[in-house]
Amino acid sequence: MTIDERIAARRAGVRDAARRRRLRRTVLAVVAVLAVVALAAVERSALVGLEEVAVSGADRLDADAVRDAADLTLGTSTLRLRLGDAADRVEALPLVRSAQARRVDPLTVSIEVTERQPMLRAVTDDGDVLVDRDGVVIASGVGDPVVVPVVAIAGPAPAPGDEVAAHAALANAHAVWLGLSGPLRTAVDRIDARGPDDTVLDLARGIEVRVGRAERLDEKVRAIGAVLADVGDDPEVAVIDVRAPSAPVVIGR
Repeated sequence: MTIDERIAARRAGVRDAARRRRLRRTVLAVVAVLAVVALAAVERSALVGLEEVAVSGADRLDADAVRDAADLTLGTSTLRLRLGDAADRVEALPLVRSAQARRVDPLTVSIEVTERQPMLRAVTDDGDVLVDRDGVVIASGVGDPVVVPVVAIAGPAPAPGDEVAAHAALANAHAVWLGLSGPLRTAVDRIDARGPDDTVLDLARGIEVRVGRAERLDEKVRAIGAVLADVGDDPEVAVIDVRAPSAPVVIGR
């Protein structure tokens, strides 16, 4: 083969390779367009239209309230649903600690909620509310039979969704309660939140324990335990003051 023939053959090979590349690109483009068209057709069809919003984990909370908060319209394509936003809307409910939303199948979305659990009942002259461990007012306690320790506070009751930080006296009492030991908690009959730095524990045995501010709680708990062990069942003990935990004071009746 002459040099000219080899050059011509090489050029023909280059042209063939270029044609094959153009053909592959064309085929891929056509496939991509067809895939988009097919996806659009499916997305607009009843095959992926939302038919059910299933709710799990709701106990105190009504499942319909979860569905209303999620705001997912039936018939909407499940491929277009913003489930993260729906979960955020559900988490805005005072009773909900966390929420997750996911597609179960092309027609169904599942919303799983973890509810906040009441830890204290804050009681005022105009009603009462339930407060969880995080200090969130989760619901009205009126008519709710749940048995949790009572905190007496002055002024209007906080609204569901509020945090105890907005009510100084309740916030202090809440922090004190979190700092108590298990045995001491079981001995408490009632908590009086008299002010932002004046929390008093009323023990079931009829003794008033003045705790004061929610500070140095480990020392105060140890002081309460030591004094209770020392006085035993003495009926003449009326008050134990541990506001200065290094020098607790016992007051008789």
